[in-house]
Amino acid sequence: MRPDTATPRQRGRVERIISLDTARGLFLIASVSSVSVLPPVPGWLQHPAWFGVTIYDLIFPLFVTLSGVGLAFAYRRASDWRATTRRVVVLVVVGVLYTAVYSGHYDVSTLRFTGVLQLYAVLVLVSALLHTVTRTARGWATITVVTAVLGSLAYAWFQARCPGQVLAPTCNPSGVLDLRIFGEHAYAQGARRHDPEGVVAIAGAFLTAAAGTTAGHLALDARHGSRRVGLVRIAAWTIMCAVLGASLTLVVEPFKRLWTPSFALLAGALGLAIFLAAYAVFDVLLERAAGPSARDRAGWPLAALGRNSLLVYFGSHLTAALLLRYGGEVPWAQQMGATLSFLGGPQVAFATVSLMLWWGLAALLHRRRIYIRP
Repeated sequence: MRPDTATPRQRGRVERIISLDTARGLFLIASVSSVSVLPPVPGWLQHPAWFGVTIYDLIFPLFVTLSGVGLAFAYRRASDWRATTRRVVVLVVVGVLYTAVYSGHYDVSTLRFTGVLQLYAVLVLVSALLHTVTRTARGWATITVVTAVLGSLAYAWFQARCPGQVLAPTCNPSGVLDLRIFGEHAYAQGARRHDPEGVVAIAGAFLTAAAGTTAGHLALDARHGSRRVGLVRIAAWTIMCAVLGASLTLVVEPFKRLWTPSFALLAGALGLAIFLAAYAVFDVLLERAAGPSARDRAGWPLAALGRNSLLVYFGSHLTAALLLRYGGEVPWAQQMGATLSFLGGPQVAFATVSLMLWWGLAALLHRRRIYIRP
C-alpha cells in the first residue's frame, strides 16, 4: 500500500463529498473502540458461534456499505483498469499476510487464502466490472434487488436439502463450495466447515456493498439538482433496503457467518442510515446554513478519520490483536490498561487511548494530505 497525495482532478475521479468521510469517521469511532476491548470480552462484542447477530457482527458490514458508497465515486466516470488491477493485487497479497499475522498462523501448507482484505479486493473488482454495464442509481438498485432475491432463492433451495431444513455447520453452501475451492487454506483450515470470508460470504458482502453504491450514485445525482431531493431519495432507498431485508428473513435467517441476503440488506440499511445522517447534517443543513467552508471546518475532525478509513480500520484490528497476544503472562494491552486505569478503569483506558492514538495519526496524515490506499 502507498500514500496517495493526488487531487481528485489528477486521479480523474469525481470529487468527494464530506458526508462520506464524516460517516466513515463516525463508524471508525465505534470500530476502534469495539476492537480495543480487554478480556473478558462481553458477548455482544463477539461473533456468535453460528446463528444470531451481535453488534460486533455489524462492524465489517458497515465498512463494506460505506466502501460501496465510495466505489460509486471511484467508478462514476470510468473504470481505470490499470489502477484497479494494481489495487486488487495489492489487497490480495497484503490480505494473505495480514490474515497470517492477525491469526498467528504461518504454516505455508495451510496458510489461509481468504480474509477481509481479500474479500474487499473482490468487491472492488466486481464493482469496476459492473460499472462498465451501468453507472446509474437505477441500474445499481436493480442489481441490488435482483441479487437479493436470487441469493435468497438459492439459500432456500439449499436449506430445503439440509436435515430439518436448517442451515448448520454440517450443511451449508460455504461448507460445500469454499472447502472444495480452498481446502485447508480456508478459515480454521476447514475445521469449522464454513468460511466467513469465502466465496459464499463474498456474494453477501457484494449485496451490502451494492446497497451502498446505489446510495453513492443518488448522492452524485443530487449534485446536478437539489440536495434535499437527494436526501429524500437516499432515505427512501435506505427504507427499501431495510424492508426488503426484513422480508427476506422469512426465507433465510439473517446471520453473519454466511452473510445471508437478509443480513446483508439489514446491515447495509444500518450503514446507509449512518451515511444518510451525515449527508443531512453536512451536505444539506450545514452547507445551506453556513456555506462550504464552515461545513468543511465543522466536519474536519471526522473527515480526517474517515479519509484514512482503510488504514485505521485494519490497522486498529491488527494492533489490538497483537497487543492482546504478546507481552508474556500479562499481555501488553492489559499492561497499558492497568497503567492508565485512572482514566476510568483498564477497559475504558485501553479503548480510549487506542481511539485517541489512531485519531491523532489520521488527523496528522489528513493535514499533510497523505492517504493510505492500495
